[in-house]
Amino acid sequence: MEDRIREQWERNAEAFSSLIDGKGTPHHSKILNPCVERLLGDVMNKKLLDAGCGEGYLARYYAMKGANVTAIDVSQQLIRTSKRLSEQEGVKIEHRVDNICQMNTIPDNAFDIIISNLVLLNVPCLDNAMKEFHRVLKIGGVLVFSIVHPAFNFYGPGSWEMGEKNPDTNRRVGLYFKVDRYFEEEEYEHYWKNKQGERFPEPIIFFHRTLSTYFNSITRAGFHLIEFAEPQPIDNDEFFDRERRIPFFAVFKVMKSE
Repeated sequence: MEDRIREQWERNAEAFSSLIDGKGTPHHSKILNPCVERLLGDVMNKKLLDAGCGEGYLARYYAMKGANVTAIDVSQQLIRTSKRLSEQEGVKIEHRVDNICQMNTIPDNAFDIIISNLVLLNVPCLDNAMKEFHRVLKIGGVLVFSIVHPAFNFYGPGSWEMGEKNPDTNRRVGLYFKVDRYFEEEEYEHYWKNKQGERFPEPIIFFHRTLSTYFNSITRAGFHLIEFAEPQPIDNDEFFDRERRIPFFAVFKVMKSE
């Protein structure tokens, strides 16, 4: 399974990096990233692990905010892209190819902060990853991770019932969100599209899990919950009409205590 996921990301690396475009999609910048930044707080001089960094835009952002950043990803190509972009921007980041299911390059009690942004929904090893995050955090360290909200997961058992296209936003109007089989935790595959509307070379694997599965994995690993957030768009842009009506993302802040 992990080899299949790694190969998918290797094949999709160029398309993914182009879609992220050094700053994330509008959904990242207008909904998810402001929430993540609020939960992280001041990162100055903190040792921060970006676990599943992709092309590295968050690693670069927090390095420029003063964090001492290590960025890991299972894809060699994405790590190469992240290294190239950080060098172009003059940002110092330590890059490693590693797997959050078993982080062989990361010692115990090494980090103050871990970010894992939209990663855990793409891996089969939720409990192992959570235990690894707990292992490599210092006592008092925090993990902030995000997922697509499982109760409204169009990469899983849910979808929008659509109306006509809105000419002002160029998006179809969402009539209502329909979801079924929420409790059936299954693997799904979904093709992403680039900015030109073309499919990525390979589908991306998603693992639908219930919210209770995520919360129970957190406690089994030894974390305690600081905050759970369902972020909304930060402005009244009509483009995000659907995302103001139901939560698109779920974000967790947990701490490793003694």
